[in-house]
Amino acid sequence: MTAPDDFEIREVSEDDYNQLDMMLAELNIQEQIYYPEHPQLTRAEMESITRGSARKTFVGENIIFGAYSGQNLVGFCWCIVYDPGTGLEAEIAELYVDEAYRGQGIGAALVQKAVEMFSHKGVSFACVWTRESNEVALKAYFAAGFKPTRQTVLVWYPEIS
Repeated sequence: MTAPDDFEIREVSEDDYNQLDMMLAELNIQEQIYYPEHPQLTRAEMESITRGSARKTFVGENIIFGAYSGQNLVGFCWCIVYDPGTGLEAEIAELYVDEAYRGQGIGAALVQKAVEMFSHKGVSFACVWTRESNEVALKAYFAAGFKPTRQTVLVWYPEIS
């Protein structure tokens, strides 16, 4: 699908960031009503948060917690923490426990450590992706406070030729 003839689609320039900030605030105001479990912000609060938020680059960090048995790393929880301009967000990118150490609560302990770090840093949104059939991981995520979302998650993968 292409844009109508009377529109031009191009990258937003820095000169237009003030307009972009106002549109982002409006988007967030309109959308927040669908998530009553999240703090509902006033327009002034939203404008304060979104002002200057949408920029070309942002900074994030990888934080990886490890579970050790003696000197041996037997599991890890890889977390990504970043601020895309709308508040500090996080993701548990990977969770893995060596097969020989599974069933001992190590995964749950790693996820709990991640959630504690998210809370300490003031993360406003954190997510994790896993298969519905990964019951052990789901149990660890649910125990740490993760919940299924009401959002529809769609993915795009490049076609392999």
